[in-house]
Amino acid sequence: MDALTEVLKAVQLHSTVHCRSEFSAPWGVQIDRTNYASFHVITRGNCWLGVEGDNAPILLTAGDLVVLPTGVAHTLRDAFDSPIVSLATLLAQRPCQGQLALNYGGDGMPTTVLCGRASFAERDSNPLLAALPPLIHIKGEAGQAVAWLETTLQFITCESNLNRPGAEMMITYLSSILFIQAVRAYIASLPEAEGGWLRALLDPQMSVVLGLIHQQPAHAWTVESLAKQVNLSRSAFAARFKTLVGEAPLQYLSRWRMHQAVRLLRSTPKSLREIAESVGYESEAAFSRAFKRQIGHAPGAYRQRLIVYSIA
Repeated sequence: MDALTEVLKAVQLHSTVHCRSEFSAPWGVQIDRTNYASFHVITRGNCWLGVEGDNAPILLTAGDLVVLPTGVAHTLRDAFDSPIVSLATLLAQRPCQGQLALNYGGDGMPTTVLCGRASFAERDSNPLLAALPPLIHIKGEAGQAVAWLETTLQFITCESNLNRPGAEMMITYLSSILFIQAVRAYIASLPEAEGGWLRALLDPQMSVVLGLIHQQPAHAWTVESLAKQVNLSRSAFAARFKTLVGEAPLQYLSRWRMHQAVRLLRSTPKSLREIAESVGYESEAAFSRAFKRQIGHAPGAYRQRLIVYSIA
């Protein structure tokens, strides 16, 4: 049971590289706060990353990958005192020409940055996005990207340079792979005492249980039946689950069911009764009560709000 796969499916990840930026000193860009994640790969040179709310800038060198999952505002610049311009303004003034390339800066040292973004559906209720930090920094090795990243970058570069039919779709898929690889690398690096829900994905027993909950949310799970799946006593399982995941098993199950219900309300014409059955409720009334308790609106009203917003 692969819990991370199920969460990534539910989050409906859509990533793309929007520009390969060729900067030359002095230069500086500001990326405003957004509703999507940003990622940057330094393929040549170096620069300083400043993240909103963090006073300590981070030196990025060739081969480094940074991912900002929460869309926090940040800056990239060659030096602390270099003036900055909004990346959105820069792209409006100098849109990427051919091969996804943007050129900006003075006559000094060059830096090449591959910039991209990742968007998600139902980001507010997805446990993965809630557990990720504002910044993930995957350091290169001796000026080169780590092997798994280098391979993906080679494919992206090839597709952007050749610009063959279907290139945009290929780059979108490859960018999503890049984001998933970064998340996996971050999870693998977590110390045993840290990580919460993310660390639980690496626990052999809890990852099985999370996978079962994600794949079969409609099943009539109990604490006892989940404990049996991993050969633990009821009390030992409940304590271990809460320690690693941060909440009780049935509380987590309820939240995951509501996450799935939101996805179905957004993306399917299924009736409320059908959705209730899909996420493990015997009656529409019980489902409606649980949905309103967690989401703040009755499911019918929530769907109506979605329709109104989409028309507007």
